[in-house]
Amino acid sequence: MSDLGADAFDFWLGEWDCVFDGGHAVNTITRGFDGKVLTERFEMDTPRRWSGTSHSVYQAELDLWRQTWVDCDGSYWHFVGSLVDGQPSFGTPERVDRDETFKRMVFTDIAPDSFHWRWESSPDGETWTVNWEIDYARRPGTA
Repeated sequence: MSDLGADAFDFWLGEWDCVFDGGHAVNTITRGFDGKVLTERFEMDTPRRWSGTSHSVYQAELDLWRQTWVDCDGSYWHFVGSLVDGQPSFGTPERVDRDETFKRMVFTDIAPDSFHWRWESSPDGETWTVNWEIDYARRPGTA
């Protein structure tokens, strides 16, 4: 059991201004496919143009969230939902890429119109390094 229910990522739905050290992006998350799938469209404009998309689905029969991510650099990752220190997250279940590390994203400080996001990596799945942090703010008029 994952301890994450079908509504665990509902806070993420909407259109978001994303601010991070040296850059800005817009991330739009919608619900589709009869309400079963969350679709993300991440568009970074600074410091360079970069984009990616994900599809996240809750599988009730397994009590499990899964996500697939692809981006303009040719990255492809699949993630599994879990809790990290009580916070919703998605993480790779195995080491990935040339660096052969685990990767995860952790959502914290969740409020109706904001949250904090961390991208982390680990060589062993035990000790984690923060690689990227983003502060999300809901875009005005997009509740």
